[in-house]
Amino acid sequence: MFQRGSIEAGVVLEPCEEIMTLLHNMTVGSRGVRYLHKNIDERMTQLPNKYFMYLRKNQTIKGVFVSAQRTITEDFGLANAYYIRYLAIDEMFQTVKEKRIKPGNPNGIIKGLTKKFLSDAPIKLGIGYDEDDSLPSFHYAFFDSENFRSTGISQLLGMNPIGDFSTFRFTRMNPKSNGRIEKLSVLGFDDMRTKLKSQYESFSIYTDQYLFLDSDYFVWRENGEIVAGVQPNKCEWEVKQMSGFSGLMMVKVLPNIPLLKKYVNPKKFEFVTLDYVFFAEGYEDKLELLFEGMLHEYDVFFSLIFQDLKSPFTRVLKNMDMGLMSHFSNVPNGKVMMTLNNVSDAQKENITNKPIFTCGVDMS
Repeated sequence: MFQRGSIEAGVVLEPCEEIMTLLHNMTVGSRGVRYLHKNIDERMTQLPNKYFMYLRKNQTIKGVFVSAQRTITEDFGLANAYYIRYLAIDEMFQTVKEKRIKPGNPNGIIKGLTKKFLSDAPIKLGIGYDEDDSLPSFHYAFFDSENFRSTGISQLLGMNPIGDFSTFRFTRMNPKSNGRIEKLSVLGFDDMRTKLKSQYESFSIYTDQYLFLDSDYFVWRENGEIVAGVQPNKCEWEVKQMSGFSGLMMVKVLPNIPLLKKYVNPKKFEFVTLDYVFFAEGYEDKLELLFEGMLHEYDVFFSLIFQDLKSPFTRVLKNMDMGLMSHFSNVPNGKVMMTLNNVSDAQKENITNKPIFTCGVDMS
C-alpha cells in the first residue's frame, strides 16, 4: 500500500463491493461519445488475471484502475502486457477538468500514486499471478481521441501514444441469415486457433485470451475449408451522448420516430462486437455475409469492429457496405497508449512498427 497525506492506494486481486459500485456507475468518455457499460459483471468473469489498483480517501474508495495481465509473444521474445481495462474516478475526486492537460499542471494525487503502480509490473509489489517478473513489461490502453481528460491523464502517468485505431460500424436494418454460416464445433477450435495465430502473426500484443468465449465462433466454408470466420460478443451500453449532428440524431431524434425507434434505443443500446476476424486470401467478400449473419443470429442491428489503422483488415472494412445506420454514429479514431519504463527502444520499435491487435471485448 502507498500513502500520500489523506490519500492511500493499494492493489488487490479481487474487487470489494465498493469497487464494483464505482465501476457500475462509471461513465466512459468526457467529450464526444459518453456511455455506461452495462456488462460489467459479465466482463469481470471473462477477464483473466485481474489487478485492481484503488485510491481511497477518508475510508472511501474514490478511484480504481482495473488491468489484466497477459503474457504475449513478440519478435524479441515473451513480455508481460497489462491491459488497462477500466479507469474509474469519482467525479467529486477529479481535479482535472474536461480539457487538454498541460504537463506543467499535473494532478498530484492521481499522478503520484497511480504512476507508481504503472511504473513496473504489479507482481513487483508482492502480489500477482506468478507471471515471470524478469520479462519486459508494460501497461497499455485504448482511448477515444476525443476523451481529452483520459488521454491527458494517461500522458501524465507516463503513458505514450504508440498507435491509432478505427472503430468501424457494420449495420443492417433487416439482417438476413445465411445457410452457409456454420457455428464451429469444439473439435475445430485447435485448428481455428492455429489459423488465427498465423493470420495475426504480423500484429503486436496479440492475445487469444478471449477466443471462443461461450464457445461462439462462426465460419464460412468453401469446398470444406474455412475461408472466413468471426467471433461475435453481445454487449449493452446506455448511451448518454454522441458527438456532432449525426450523434444528436442518434440519441435525441431517431429514438422518437415510430418507424426507427426499434432500431435505436440509447438507454438500452444492444450490439455485437466482431472479433478474431479471419479470411483466406480472395475470400474477403464472405466477411460481409458473415457479419450480417451475426446480426441476425444475435437479433441486433448494429456491430462494432476495432482495427489498428495499419491493420490489413482496415483496407477490407473500408471497402465494405457498412449499412445506413453507420452514418448516424460518427466515432473518431482512437489512441493506443503505452508505458515505456520497462521496454528498450528496440523493443518499443518492434511493437509499434506493427499493427496492434485490438479486441472488442476489451472495449465494450
